[in-house]
Amino acid sequence: MQKEAKTEVLRRLKSVEGHVRGVAKMVEEEEATYADIVQQTNAIFSAIRRINTVLLKDFVEERAGKDGASEELIGDLVKAIDRVTK
Repeated sequence: MQKEAKTEVLRRLKSVEGHVRGVAKMVEEEEATYADIVQQTNAIFSAIRRINTVLLKDFVEERAGKDGASEELIGDLVKAIDRVTK
């Protein structure tokens, strides 16, 4: 994994971890509505999808680069990943 991707993934994972703790606290305190909890769990799902996007883009850049793909092809693949994962 490239250094930049690793840093980004770790940063995002720590954020997700904090978010999950926050949702657990909401559930424990029983003061939040179901809608509030669902909204927060959806935010967690979205954050995890973004982590997967970073990982997938890093994989394509690293693997395609090792296999001799052109910078243009790598750029096109990364753009396609961005379009599909949004």
